[in-house]
Amino acid sequence: MTTTAEPTRTEHAVVGQRIPRIEGRKKVTGQSVYAADVSLPGMLYAKLLHAPHAHARIKGIDTSRARMLEGVESVVTASDLPQFEARRRSNRAYVLLASDEVVFAGQPVAAVVATSSAIADEALDLIAVEYEELPVVLDPVAAMDPGAPLARQPIEEIDRSEARGHATVDVREEEGAGKPTNVASQVRFTRGDVAQGFAEADAVVEDTWRTPFMHQGYIEPHATVAGFDPVSGELTLYTGTQGQFFVRDQISNMLRIPETKLRVVGMELGGGFGGKVFLTQALASVLSFIAKRPVKLVYTRTEEMTSATPSGGCVAEVKLGMKRDGTITALDARLIYDTGAFPGASAVVGAILLGGYYRFPNLDIRSYEVLTNKVSVGAIRAPAAHNATFAIESALDEACRRLGLDPVETRLKNAVAEGDEMPTQQKYPRIGLVETLQAARESAAWREREAWKTAAPPGTKRGVGLAIGGWLGGLQPASAVVELNGDGTINVVVGANDITGTNTAFAQIAAEELAVDVSEVSVVTGDTRTAPFAGMSAGSKTLFTVGRAVKEAAEDARRQIIAVARERLGATEEDELELSGGEVRIKGQPDKALSYRRLGGITTGFGAAYAPIIGRGSITARRQAPGFAAHVAAVEIDDATGEVTLRRWTTAQDVGFAVNPLNVEGQLQGGSAQGIGSGLWEEMVFDVQGHLRNPSLLDYRMPTAADLPDIETILVETPSEDGPYGARGVGEPSIVPGAAAVANAVRDALGVRVNDAPITPERVLRALGRI
Repeated sequence: MTTTAEPTRTEHAVVGQRIPRIEGRKKVTGQSVYAADVSLPGMLYAKLLHAPHAHARIKGIDTSRARMLEGVESVVTASDLPQFEARRRSNRAYVLLASDEVVFAGQPVAAVVATSSAIADEALDLIAVEYEELPVVLDPVAAMDPGAPLARQPIEEIDRSEARGHATVDVREEEGAGKPTNVASQVRFTRGDVAQGFAEADAVVEDTWRTPFMHQGYIEPHATVAGFDPVSGELTLYTGTQGQFFVRDQISNMLRIPETKLRVVGMELGGGFGGKVFLTQALASVLSFIAKRPVKLVYTRTEEMTSATPSGGCVAEVKLGMKRDGTITALDARLIYDTGAFPGASAVVGAILLGGYYRFPNLDIRSYEVLTNKVSVGAIRAPAAHNATFAIESALDEACRRLGLDPVETRLKNAVAEGDEMPTQQKYPRIGLVETLQAARESAAWREREAWKTAAPPGTKRGVGLAIGGWLGGLQPASAVVELNGDGTINVVVGANDITGTNTAFAQIAAEELAVDVSEVSVVTGDTRTAPFAGMSAGSKTLFTVGRAVKEAAEDARRQIIAVARERLGATEEDELELSGGEVRIKGQPDKALSYRRLGGITTGFGAAYAPIIGRGSITARRQAPGFAAHVAAVEIDDATGEVTLRRWTTAQDVGFAVNPLNVEGQLQGGSAQGIGSGLWEEMVFDVQGHLRNPSLLDYRMPTAADLPDIETILVETPSEDGPYGARGVGEPSIVPGAAAVANAVRDALGVRVNDAPITPERVLRALGRI
């Protein structure tokens, strides 16, 4: 069941309407073309050899037997690759293959390029690598100890360019550059007098919460086809990425290729969730340079698990004080983000959100990014947010229970609103956190909780929990083009990769502004050579930024249409004209009209009297539009086994304005499913040697449709100041409160709290003291 709380849309004809995704039919019928589907003449296939150790020195690599195998074109090691500056090699993007030191199990150490994938796989077994194993560092808390072994050589400089595409924050971390430490970076936020705040509290909750590494779970693995033309010196990449312009800029900078010689084609994307921005593209490019032929590099599912960029884990130590009337008095916290072997965790964002949901008069938050010998991390929906939210929402819920307070009313009493300060001292713009809490409070899952719990079947216990979460959002400039075709239809050209149905929303925006049916609008995502610039499709900013550019371009096209129509129809004033049904006409005189088809003819035909109508929109985004969600979870727990079954779920989220409610609801449901997964099942498990023990979907448990109840969605609309029609980004907030809502529901059912996610039967029984 899905319900939508939204105003009656009498003011808009197209935006705000429920329209199926325009690319949906191709996807469900298998017609969409992904990067792995690309085949070029003379193409070769690349496979990677991965290190079996989590930390080791490479003593030598013998590739002679592999090179002799028929069909092998080249065997490449780090010595064959471009040598980047030492400071650059502190970052995963610049370590294409390990050279002298392996820092996580699964790190690529060699590549084979052959005439078939099978031959390349066979050649991998013929490569001999001599390793000297080194101490392995896996516990991020222990890694912070000054006497702990180093997980890797000291970092020199951290590249945050990809992270800024997900969340734009004006905070500079203190980095451990050049120091013998596993602490890659740290940040601290303080306010007021924390000791005094705790002295005023009637209840103090102090505990530690842990969240594990979690994979994004996209369907399509990383894939790139690189085609270098030795005659022209041009490089073309066909790749699955959330940011084709970012890939272009990275490759240009890394390999010193002028952007005029570089073309990146962002292919259809089988999901990304923040983890599919930049990984295989540079290595595939270099392999194509060496072979002087196209090279395809596609990860296997196991490689995705062991060697890509999953979401990192976190240890959150939180102390929270609260008065008997529900007023929060103080927050003291230490967040320890496990970033794996390379910097990449969003420790700053986690700290901001930990102290950013409520008005804390006194706070002290320290957040650390700690290196370990695990696979290096990347972004997942709302990177770092779900980790911090699991802790703060569990602590607040526990304080309410100790004082006998209503968890919703207490949150409403303390929730931030427009003008309140974040831990950074930056003030919130217009936000809808309070409104989402109010909507969740009115949901059936919350109102009926006591009666539902009382009706628990024999041998089970039921509980209902609530949690909130949010996301600040990313910012990047964007541009778009809207054209009137010769037949009167509309073309929209953008450079943003469509992952979540944004092209459908762009079509609706153009149709709204030009008063045509959405079927008359075609949206094209061009490549980096043909499309106007757009930032990453990440950070819940694509509609917020590119949507604005599309709206401006459509408005520009509208002005040009009216200018031509005024002259052709003899209108003296612009406001005499109106656009409706694919034509321009004089108000009140339907016989005096000019159709778009006729307009197309007189602006594109031979000897046309008027210039082509091409609207252009370019924007820069300087203000964020944070989005918030409130989740209600209803669980049933088996007394004997400790198994938790989710029975009801409600997601209320402030979306600003739902350009396409059908698509927005899908985003909320998908994000909620991932949040539920983080709360109940998803966990990357490493052994004491640093090997991933569940590197396949047989062992890494993700929720399926059979695991989930109907997810009720409530769309709350508190318009943002800058988004098109007031829209906010919706992809990120929906994952954030998931694990916390599950944990609070389990606490409600059992009377004991489980502090480690996911909440497995074993952890439930352990919390109950049965094992």
